[in-house]
Amino acid sequence: MGRPNRKLQLVGVIGALALVVVVCMLVPGSGEDRDKPTADAKAAEQSAKSGDSKPMPPGPSLDIPVEMKDGIGRLGDPDSPVKVDVYIPGHGGCGNETASFAYRVYKANKEKMQVAFVDFESTGGSKYQGDAGLHCSGVAINGKQKYDVSAGSGEARTVELTSNLGDRWNETEFLMALDVAFRDAYGKPANHKLPSAKTAGSGTPPGASPKAPMGKAKQ
Repeated sequence: MGRPNRKLQLVGVIGALALVVVVCMLVPGSGEDRDKPTADAKAAEQSAKSGDSKPMPPGPSLDIPVEMKDGIGRLGDPDSPVKVDVYIPGHGGCGNETASFAYRVYKANKEKMQVAFVDFESTGGSKYQGDAGLHCSGVAINGKQKYDVSAGSGEARTVELTSNLGDRWNETEFLMALDVAFRDAYGKPANHKLPSAKTAGSGTPPGASPKAPMGKAKQ
């Protein structure tokens, strides 16, 4: 047999190399390209570095005239010996009925108490709630969420305000707990004659969150 044609061998090698190059170009993500970030990834990384992010959901929309500043809206005398904190989440309408009831209590006793409405999903509200050692939705009177009270029959019981209105407590139980704080501060119970939910004076001042429909408070 004669020697193989070197020219044909060279042409074959070049053809094989060309085929390999074409295959590599057609296969996505091959080689070092796999380690290179895509344009979208680069944009996301740049956005994170620059501090850009999706806007936080708006704060709670309360159908009461209180202006929320840094996640907290206050009504009443800051030096009052009776302070009520209402902790509500900033999303949806969860907690609106609780806030509406607390506002009615304030209207009946506004010369003797302060109420703070706290959006615990906001930065400022979360810190306020954390400093108080509390969590989730609920109400605190002078920093306490559990009060030993005496029912009409004289029976002793404990009221727990660690939830929204209608869950672990109702309006009557809250007023019984509030009476404990009022008696300690003023020597007499709070005013239980609350304005109705419809006539409590709802409205939203300039700069406050827009109004949202409120559920009717339980009677």
